[in-house]
Order: sequence, then structure tokens, then C-alpha cells
Amino acid sequence: MSKYLLMSYLFFNSCQSGQDTTYSILQENIYEINKQYFYGEKVHTYLIELNDKVLLFDIPTYSEELKEFILSFKKPMYAIISHGSCGIEDGTKWQKEIGLKVYAHKNDENHPWIRMKPDVFFTEMPKFDKTIEIIHVPGHSAGSICVLETESKSLFIGDTFYGDKNGKIKDFTKESQSDYENLEDRIHSCKNLLEYEFENVYPFHYEIILKKGKDELKEFLIDK
Repeated sequence: MSKYLLMSYLFFNSCQSGQDTTYSILQENIYEINKQYFYGEKVHTYLIELNDKVLLFDIPTYSEELKEFILSFKKPMYAIISHGSCGIEDGTKWQKEIGLKVYAHKNDENHPWIRMKPDVFFTEMPKFDKTIEIIHVPGHSAGSICVLETESKSLFIGDTFYGDKNGKIKDFTKESQSDYENLEDRIHSCKNLLEYEFENVYPFHYEIILKKGKDELKEFLIDK
């Protein structure tokens, strides 16, 4: 989307809905889809604009306003599900309405919460763009996925870990564990993420951490 079109769309959308817009601009090519809820709890879903496509990280609730925004990029549209429980029912509607092509890791094919059929179940990490790295991070689910946008050093992490209101890592080791989770694998995956260069952390649940995401993860893992 050109900067002119983006500003025109933002102005129009703001006029229509005041401050409660369809999306928020996080960085030049990264957007958060607003007003997203999972079992009544506010969550984050994201849109990354790439050179020749648009990539959604987790699938937002369908609306005509959001459909208009996504189509305004005039690029092929893809989505990757961070883990099985994020395969919301609206994913099927997006597939039908705009031809969204949905990817999920094959290890989550039989996840008890998956609610739609992805177009692609993968084991080898797909290549969406030279700036995008897909990382398998088993633990919260067997097929959990992170997306690293290398230019902005932004890590989209699903529920692998997340921030608290103080800008620290929320201690998931003290949370109750579901049958599909493996805490040891989750901690191991977090340690593996330290091999990558990232600063900004964009989770599904809880709080975003800007600029110091890797430093906070290092501190969190010291005694794990």
C-alpha cells in the first residue's frame, strides 16, 4: 500500500469510528488488528505487509471494515496460525471471502481446539519473504510457530511467551498446563529463540514488549 493510500485510508477510518479504528500502525509495515477477543479476553492479531504479499499472523474476527482494509493492499493474502487454538472459525470465512491461504504446522493438525481447515499443513518452514523467518517453537502446543521479521527485529510469538504490564516476561511456568502443552519443551524453545536477533515482541495474549524483548527473555530464563 502506498503511503498516500495508507494515510487516506487511516483518515477515512478515523472519521468513521473516532479513535476506535480497525487497526493500529505498530511500525511502517506492521499493523495490529484492533478489537480482537478470544473467549472474551482481549488478544492481538497482526498484519505484516511484504513486498509482494500480505501476511496475517493469527486470524482476526471477520468484519467488512477489516476486509476493506486488507483488500486495500491489493496483494495476495496469506495467514499463519501461531498454534492450534488460534484457528478461529472466521478463518473459513476469510478463505471464502478473500481467498486467504492459511498455513499451520502439521504437528497441530489434530489440536483439540483447531476450528478450521488450513490450506497447508507444513513441516518444512515456508518461505514467504527474505525478511521473514518461520520458527518452530514446540511447547505451548506441538506445532507452535513464531514469525521473525528481520528488518524491524520483530518477533511474533503467539503464546510461546508474553509480556506483563511492567514490561517483563509473564511467568508462564506458574500457570496451569493443558494436556496439549509441554512445559519443558516450551522453556527449551524460549532458550532457542535467544539465537535470533529481535527487539520487539508481539504476543497473542497479554502485553507487547518493545525494544527490549530479547533482554527480558534472557533475564526470565536465568533460573529456568
